[in-house]
Amino acid sequence: MDDILVAVLSMLLIFGLVPLFLWKRRQDSKAADRHEEEPRVPQRENVVCATGARRMRRRPAARASTSTAAAAVEELGDESDDEDAEVENETRGGRKKDKKRQEREAQRQAEQASRDSRLAKQDRYAESQRRKDEEREAEERRMEEEAKARQAKEEAAAALEFEKWKGAFSIDAEGTTENAAQENQDLLSEFVEYIKKQKCVPLEDLAAEFRLRTQECINRITALENMGRLSGVMDDRGKYIYISLEEMKAVADYIMREGRVSISHLASKSNQFIDLEPKVQYEEITSVDEILAV
Repeated sequence: MDDILVAVLSMLLIFGLVPLFLWKRRQDSKAADRHEEEPRVPQRENVVCATGARRMRRRPAARASTSTAAAAVEELGDESDDEDAEVENETRGGRKKDKKRQEREAQRQAEQASRDSRLAKQDRYAESQRRKDEEREAEERRMEEEAKARQAKEEAAAALEFEKWKGAFSIDAEGTTENAAQENQDLLSEFVEYIKKQKCVPLEDLAAEFRLRTQECINRITALENMGRLSGVMDDRGKYIYISLEEMKAVADYIMREGRVSISHLASKSNQFIDLEPKVQYEEITSVDEILAV
């Protein structure tokens, strides 16, 4: 409450002094105007001299005061110029800093955009590789399953064909079981020996020799390989190449000795390990020589 009262009194005092101050300035101004209008009274020479001496003494002081004022004004002007230059320099420096900051920000954004683009590209590449790997694995599984199914089907067909082939040699009404089994074994042995002697036999010739279809020959060869009676390969020209266990061992030893061997190189060296010459002619000549010797 006291603070409010003091504030009110202060405001009243200020409002009372301001009109008084304005009235006093108006009176002083009127008095100065009347003083300038009054006629000047001539003074004596000594007064004039004294006044002149005082004026002469005051001139250096006035000049000094004027010089000081001019210097002060000049100094103030210099300070003002310095301040203006400093403000301008600060403004220019601020603009440079803003420009550099903007350039750094633009560079940072460009680098960030480049990193984001690179990461996105890496992610797309990784995703593409993952899909390719999944597709390749799925294709490999599919091919493996198809190969297993095909092999199982071929083995089943070969076994069925082999059973049919054995069953084709039925027992005659006047024969015996022992004779029929012996005939079947003889026919199997003849089939196997023919392939071994020929070494490289066209499947069509083999089918014609035993009055079978080509597919039946293939099935029977597969069945005999599963039984361990034959070992060899079928090439893409429709030929079956018989390879003995000794020849297979020689090829395996060569691969183990040389390390990694390409298929083309192994094919060029196969003649050194696998004898592809038929043995029929040699055995026939040997048989004739034995007969003549007897």
